[in-house]
Amino acid sequence: MAVVNPRVRCAAMLTLSGLAATLAAAPDPRPAEYEVKAAYLYNFAKFVEWPAVSGRDTFVVGILGRDPFGPLLDNAVAGKNVGGRRLTVRRCATLEDVAGVDMLFIASSEASRVADVLKHVEGTPTLTVGETEGFVGRGGMVGFRVMDEVVRFDVDLDQSTRAGLRMSSQLVRVARKVITSARGQ
Repeated sequence: MAVVNPRVRCAAMLTLSGLAATLAAAPDPRPAEYEVKAAYLYNFAKFVEWPAVSGRDTFVVGILGRDPFGPLLDNAVAGKNVGGRRLTVRRCATLEDVAGVDMLFIASSEASRVADVLKHVEGTPTLTVGETEGFVGRGGMVGFRVMDEVVRFDVDLDQSTRAGLRMSSQLVRVARKVITSARGQ
C-alpha cells in the first residue's frame, strides 16, 4: 500500500469538498418544455368548467400523434382527479380513438391535419390544445407557444364557449393572448 503525503491528501479533500459545495449550490435546471406543458395540461383540466358527465368516473386527456411527453404527462396526473373523476392519459393513433376524450393535445406531428382533427371534435365538450403555429387562430382552444425559452399559451374563449366549456378567469389571466369576439385579438 502506497503512503500518501498528508499535504496531498488534505489538498485533495479540500478540492473534493469545494466541488461538492459548488454542485450543491448550483441552481436546479429549468424544467424541460414538456414538463411545463404537462403541468399546464393538468391545470387546464382544473381551471375549466366542464359539463356534467353522468356515468363516467374518469377524465381523459388524449394525445393525438407522436407523443412528445413520454412518461411526463402520466406522472403529472398520477393519482389526481378533476371534479371527482380520476385523470387518465390515452394515446390516440386515429381520429376514432379520440371519442370520449375530455381534453385533446394535438401534437406537432399532426400539423398537416389540424383542421380535420378540429372538425372531428367540433360540437363535443373537448378542450383542444395544440402546439403548432397559429393553432388558436385556426379553431383550436389553447395553443402553446415557446418564447425566449418560456412556455406560454394563447386561448380562444369563443371556441371553448361553443364547445360548452368555460375557462376560469384565473386561467385567462395568465394567457399570453386571449381571443374573444367581445375583446378582439
